[in-house]
Amino acid sequence: MKKNLIIVLATFCVFSLFAQSHTSTQSHQSTITNIVPFIARGSSNFDYITTGEDGFIIKWTEDDFGEHYQVTDLGIKMAVCSPNGKHVAVYETDGGSTNKVTVWDWDTLTKKFSKSYNDSITTLNYSANGTYLIIGTATTDSAVFIRTSDWKTVDKIKENTSIVNYVHTSASEKTIMMYSPAGSLSYYSLSNGKLKTKFKTIQGLSNVVSFNNDLFLAGIKDDNIYVIYALDGKSLLSIPVTNGIILTSSSDDNLYYLEFDGKNIYTLKMLDNLPNNKISNPHTVKTFYGPRASGQIVTGTRYVDQIVLGGKDGAVYKTDAEPMSQTVTLKAITDNTYTKIVDSEAIDQDFYFLSSSKIFKSSYDTGIVETVASVSGETNITAYGNQLILWSKGTRNKVTLLDLNTKARTDLFTPKGNIQSLRVFGNNIVEIENNSVVNIFNFETKKLRECWKGSGIQDAVLADDGKLYIGKSAHTAPNSALLCVDIQTMETVPLSINANVAYGFSTDGKFIYGIKIEEVNGVDTTFVFSFNTVTKSAANILKFADEDPEAFTILDNGTLFTNIGKNKVYSYNLAKKKRFSFNRSASIPLKVTANGKRVVILNRDGSISWCNATSQNLLANWYLTVDNQWFEF
Repeated sequence: MKKNLIIVLATFCVFSLFAQSHTSTQSHQSTITNIVPFIARGSSNFDYITTGEDGFIIKWTEDDFGEHYQVTDLGIKMAVCSPNGKHVAVYETDGGSTNKVTVWDWDTLTKKFSKSYNDSITTLNYSANGTYLIIGTATTDSAVFIRTSDWKTVDKIKENTSIVNYVHTSASEKTIMMYSPAGSLSYYSLSNGKLKTKFKTIQGLSNVVSFNNDLFLAGIKDDNIYVIYALDGKSLLSIPVTNGIILTSSSDDNLYYLEFDGKNIYTLKMLDNLPNNKISNPHTVKTFYGPRASGQIVTGTRYVDQIVLGGKDGAVYKTDAEPMSQTVTLKAITDNTYTKIVDSEAIDQDFYFLSSSKIFKSSYDTGIVETVASVSGETNITAYGNQLILWSKGTRNKVTLLDLNTKARTDLFTPKGNIQSLRVFGNNIVEIENNSVVNIFNFETKKLRECWKGSGIQDAVLADDGKLYIGKSAHTAPNSALLCVDIQTMETVPLSINANVAYGFSTDGKFIYGIKIEEVNGVDTTFVFSFNTVTKSAANILKFADEDPEAFTILDNGTLFTNIGKNKVYSYNLAKKKRFSFNRSASIPLKVTANGKRVVILNRDGSISWCNATSQNLLANWYLTVDNQWFEF
């Protein structure tokens, strides 16, 4: 037993071994957060990466094709590329308690380093030769140095640096410059870790960058760009700017920036580096007609004579820095050619797919896309016999039943609260609202009945014994992560299970399978577990040494599917106790739909991956185009 457990743990430590990216001109699905040159030192090619709130890294080449790969289901706030043009380091966060820095080897799509921090990350950069990854955190300790040869944390600075939001080393890596938004510019020796000198300077700068061989520092504050002389911290000039974005990198001699008038005009401006450590007043290089509102440009970079810009809507634009007197129109190099699939379901040998406007039927064998029905914004479909239930997660919209033969729709019920989940068990719908109420709708009586009410509800299934099994937080009354409710008498029995929370349930009627998070040696650990409804005993099946609140289980034909660890889908044969992982696509798996023969993995970017139930190899990755045809990568 101990040997088997070690094998399971080793399986989950191997990350992205058989992952694949896809290459296209497709845009990000949400706001672009970073644009960073991705160039090995000495290379003449201009490759760069874009990152977004959608968790994707896209590496773009000079021919304007991007290699797409999703590394997280969270937003990426910061990104930096290693000087050797091999690694990408990103800061991913939910904007709250989850703050993680990860490093990816782009050649192999494998994770080289990952560490979570209690506080938000304020800056991220490599040292000049890539010896260290430097991480600034929102604490007085602030700067953390990760040695990239072995990814170990090393003590390079002997005192607290305070919070810093810009760090940059000299070419020799002997000295590091740090800017603190508290209003200081400090230089430390990386040889002995001691402070060399410190200057008072302007407080509260963002979008900070050094330029002209680190002689100057620039940043934005209160709609002004400030330029600071880096050798004494004194301000050289301030320039009013509207919706300003600094485009300059540390290798530039002059300062380039973009401003936007809020209507449709973007202006590229430049400050010249003058003799005697002077900076010129701004002059206009060129003007553009560009996107507004939801497409507004929010980030950008300049490399040599190339400028790349990113929008709120995920579009990427590329232009040059050559002066021009006439106003030109910015053209996106990206397309938005795919229809996002938001849910999937299997009925017999057919698979059904839901987009924002339609339900489609298709199969891997035919590749034919058949439009079944139009929808009115519903986000989910659930099979009931040979019919589909349409509902919308997180809303109080009506739950309806679609007859696939007649296309007639019947209203079933209107929830009183926001729907959290909806599942079918025989002739019953088990529905959860607001994390606090479990209801059962019976198709024979056509009535919706409240069966349990309490806080912290995560999931619920109906077993063959006629009992309702509810997963919840163990920190809410009653203090158990798993409850058994007799839906006739409403008697509630807390069940014995070691867990802080339980969720992601599936069942064959006798066994409940699910996900639980349990503290092991002071660390939150995620387990796939089984619970026998007859003996009332639980057993762990799989383990992931981290917290994964989004994991699910899906049971089909004696095989349990789970995405524990977020990165890929695992298949576990319950009878043979054998498991394997499916090779993942460019996007992180969101849901599994299976019919005993085929497995469809719905990915977070709206694509689908076809698999055989007994093989780890992907058959194909498909995207649905805007004209409702499959496009295969």
